[in-house]
Amino acid sequence: MARLERIIERLELKEFQLRTLLDVSKAINNNVSRGELLNLLERIAREELGITRLSLYEHVDRWQRVIGYGGDGIELTADAERLFSSYTDIQTIGSESEGQLGAFDVAVPVFHREKPLALLLIGDIDEEEQRMSPVVKHLNFIQTLANLVVVALENRRMAEQQLQQERDRRDLELAAQMQQQLIPAELPSTVSIDAAAWYQPHRHIGGDYYDLLPIGSGRYLACVADVSGKGIAAALLMSNFQAQVRAVLHQADDLDRLVRHLNERVYASARGERFITFFVGILDQGQGTLRFVNAGHNDPLLLDHGRVTSLHDGSIALGMMPQLPFLRVGEVALPKEAMLLCYTDGLVEQEDAHGHAFELAPLTAAITGFVGAGPDGVVAALRASFEAHRGNEPYLDDIAVLCCRVK
Repeated sequence: MARLERIIERLELKEFQLRTLLDVSKAINNNVSRGELLNLLERIAREELGITRLSLYEHVDRWQRVIGYGGDGIELTADAERLFSSYTDIQTIGSESEGQLGAFDVAVPVFHREKPLALLLIGDIDEEEQRMSPVVKHLNFIQTLANLVVVALENRRMAEQQLQQERDRRDLELAAQMQQQLIPAELPSTVSIDAAAWYQPHRHIGGDYYDLLPIGSGRYLACVADVSGKGIAAALLMSNFQAQVRAVLHQADDLDRLVRHLNERVYASARGERFITFFVGILDQGQGTLRFVNAGHNDPLLLDHGRVTSLHDGSIALGMMPQLPFLRVGEVALPKEAMLLCYTDGLVEQEDAHGHAFELAPLTAAITGFVGAGPDGVVAALRASFEAHRGNEPYLDDIAVLCCRVK
């Protein structure tokens, strides 16, 4: 009769375990909240399995207790982090264990793909009671439950992370599309001027900017700029800067005033944490002059009858200080067929497989060797030379190139 009772008891236990596993699986499939799933595990352990002391510590970026009853939790110090990581299999905890870990009888680690996800600590409060310890009786089953719940939580976290990454990717694609709308789709091509450009963001979006804007009486404002840093923050600041430039076109006759105003706006927007290198020039065909300010930017090149001049006069980068400490407006002759080549540092600093930078020589070669092909030919030759230099190396920075020719 005793043997029959034991068989019935074991069958009832198996039935209970199967039913419990089914309930937990249903909860997971029904996508109940994280809190509800943890509460279900705690209720099963406490009320149905009779485990009187339990703590479950989960590890994502750090160890954190997510279930605990029947005793105080362990203070998570650096030593506790090291101690938790030392458990690689189920093992008993001796009474000689240091600190509050000794209040538990068994440690059950949970791993998934060799990654530690959680550590379950269980024990009995009433160790003098004359019956089989629930910890011993249900150890394998509580291990199965803990694995089922913890791995489900990890899978959900990973799924949410992937979903967020997909949202971020779509946001970046949308931001890239919006930024492309800010980059001039067409540049002026008239009897007095023609131009070509190349824009290559480091990733989806960039912090470089160029523009060529008519300002009346056969004059054009050419500019190129580069925000310090990369990514979304740089792109947002550059979008704001582009709007500021277009808003102050009425001040274009006074480059000193225009640049000082832009510096104040950049400093107010970036609070001194970022700056913008900026070149702006007024191409005046009637006067035959190019007046310009170079605010900390790479020197543009001006080709005049075979002679290449670097345009350096200006000031420090915009946004570094509330007020520019100095500012010089440069002026050079701009005869017919003169060609202006502006670029950002992502072009000249690009390294090849041997760590050698692109530098200035290919720019001079392109503007002098392909001047007869006009701005389109110069930019095409420059891109071909650049890509041959880069090879399979990734882009190191955003790239913007603007080439203008006065006819």
